[in-house]
Amino acid sequence: MRRLGIHEKDGVATLDKDSLLASVGGWLGIVQSSLPATIFVIIFALTKNTWAAAISSVTVALGFVVFQLFSKKPVTQAIAGALGIGLSAFLTLRDGGHPADYFVQGFFTNIAYGAALAISMLVRWPLIGFLVGLLRSEPLEWRRNKKILRRADLATGLFVALFGARLAIQLPLYFANQIEALGIARVAMGVPLYALCIWLSWLLLRSSIAHVK
Repeated sequence: MRRLGIHEKDGVATLDKDSLLASVGGWLGIVQSSLPATIFVIIFALTKNTWAAAISSVTVALGFVVFQLFSKKPVTQAIAGALGIGLSAFLTLRDGGHPADYFVQGFFTNIAYGAALAISMLVRWPLIGFLVGLLRSEPLEWRRNKKILRRADLATGLFVALFGARLAIQLPLYFANQIEALGIARVAMGVPLYALCIWLSWLLLRSSIAHVK
């Protein structure tokens, strides 16, 4: 449950500012997720050179991988981030590509996550409920509890709303070719809103997962 900021202390599941920070990868994870896109937007805004912006972004992402290797820390997140940035750079620099394509990969990610969560709500098996079930050692039984089911629906809906809001705000900026505004929206609607959804989900569900069995 580390990814959702939940940890166990004396048999009690809880979430605090430290575990919430850990859920987004710590301060390093926040920088890793936001700096490459920020660098891309800054370089492009200053130079209007797509190649310089894309290569700078990829270089920063690879720099995080090297840093993690030398510091002997887990590199999975850094490698995944670098691959994502590499794909974004490819879409931007390919024949027929344009600067706004740097953000296309993020759109598909939001569509995939949002659709999966929304479908789980429609079939009355909200995905967040499975996480609650794991913590309660009740993989499937949680669904029989109407209170937990209702709150799991609401928590899952928070993330559906997050992914939907990202698309609703960022897609018009993409089609308008507003690169700088799109970059700002991408960063602002990234880690901060994700952390907010985790916190609100915890407020909804903490009474249901207070004690880890």
